[in-house]
Amino acid sequence: MTGTTTRPSPLGRSQLRSLALPPMLLTMVMASIVLLILVGGTLFCFPEFAQSRWVWPLKPFNTRFLGAIYLTALVGLVSLVISRRVALTRLIMPMMAVFTTIVLMVSCLQLQQFEPGRRATDIWFWLYLVDCVGAGYYCGYFSAYHFPRLRRLPGLWPIGLGVQSGILGVYGWSLLFSPVAAGSAWLWPLDVFHAQLYSAIFLAGSLGSALLSRRATTAETKTLGAIQVTFSSLVLLGIWLVDRVAQRIDWGLWVSWAWVGAIALLGLIGLGLISQSSLGAKTATDT
Repeated sequence: MTGTTTRPSPLGRSQLRSLALPPMLLTMVMASIVLLILVGGTLFCFPEFAQSRWVWPLKPFNTRFLGAIYLTALVGLVSLVISRRVALTRLIMPMMAVFTTIVLMVSCLQLQQFEPGRRATDIWFWLYLVDCVGAGYYCGYFSAYHFPRLRRLPGLWPIGLGVQSGILGVYGWSLLFSPVAAGSAWLWPLDVFHAQLYSAIFLAGSLGSALLSRRATTAETKTLGAIQVTFSSLVLLGIWLVDRVAQRIDWGLWVSWAWVGAIALLGLIGLGLISQSSLGAKTATDT
């Protein structure tokens, strides 16, 4: 990848605004989208089929939750492809780099979870290695660019996103380094492997929130909002679909409602971000 692409010099605002995605990056993103549709759709919509073919043993709640994570990842990548411009890479590439790096690291540390010699296991590690290296490379590739139309969000949004980033970060690091303690407050029984694996989505969200708490474009605000709405909606739907059959969640515990409420709040904040992006776009048009 690095051998075929020459890193460009920093561009001016008018040039960057119309700069198309590098073909290699577009190819990587398109391939990821196809895989996410197949894997995420199967995990979420056909859990029994997915469980018998997955690279490690899965239970119903974890199957749907993994499906929700992969389908949520589609939002940012699809937004990147639709725009076909580098503007969204400031948000998407760092989040992708954090997510893939943590998943790859946890997978390497928990090799006993995988069946050795299985083709699916080899594919899992190679795909995450390629995505991790690719996302990290393009984070550096665009680091010298001065992204246009970056503005501080109005009102309390910078503080709110900063708080959200802090909470997601603390929760993510807790799942990664104190999986037993953090996993005990999960909605369903969570083993160490899945607790550490799930830390990736919260740490990626923490980074995205931190980036936008300082400055953000309208497109970035809308995309992060859509990511949060999708994640919240799919997780809550998945919980309902599984628990109406399994009935394993104790709804008499306050921690269960607190967990569900926190996931729902992420979605509500996401709706607020989408609304704010619409107002920002209107203001930019009027001015």
